[in-house]
Amino acid sequence: DHVTIVAMNEEEAQELTGLSDPLAASDRALEWVDLVLCTAGPVGLYMAGYTEDDGKRKTQHPLLPGVIPEFNLYEFSRAMRRAMCEAPCRIYSHIAPYMGGPEKIMNTNGAGDGALSALLHDIAANEFHRTNVPNSSKHQRSYLTYSSLAQVCKYANRVSYQVLNQHSPRLTRGLPEREDSLEESYWER
Repeated sequence: DHVTIVAMNEEEAQELTGLSDPLAASDRALEWVDLVLCTAGPVGLYMAGYTEDDGKRKTQHPLLPGVIPEFNLYEFSRAMRRAMCEAPCRIYSHIAPYMGGPEKIMNTNGAGDGALSALLHDIAANEFHRTNVPNSSKHQRSYLTYSSLAQVCKYANRVSYQVLNQHSPRLTRGLPEREDSLEESYWER
């Protein structure tokens, strides 16, 4: 009754939902929570959530196939709590591993926690901005996240990559400082 977000890997998703496909499992989990993060190893990560139907924003990325055809159609939308939506619309996003993933993965411990920390940071940033700039157009609705689902996926993916790349479950340094704009530098090598 008191859980809003679930973060899981594909094995945990299958145990929780009985579904082996991470997208299908994320969709099923939306029956119980408002926002889902599901890491899927070498496939990348999925997110699922809700937004207001008349506030949904179409992606500019190619539409992706899956158990839910063209599931990422509204991934440029920001997540909301289902109870805050008059007409809730399910939204989904997926991202492949950053730069194909690290060359060699010694230890996956902490990668999912890193992804979740990025999501929680985005939620905290939204609350901070709402408190300090209450009249901003970003707060016309009661959004849960500051960024779109697609952007949160990028951020979560990038943090996971850093954890995997350093072979430690804990970040020993921050993300590269030159990444002032994640959008511009995300795919630079």
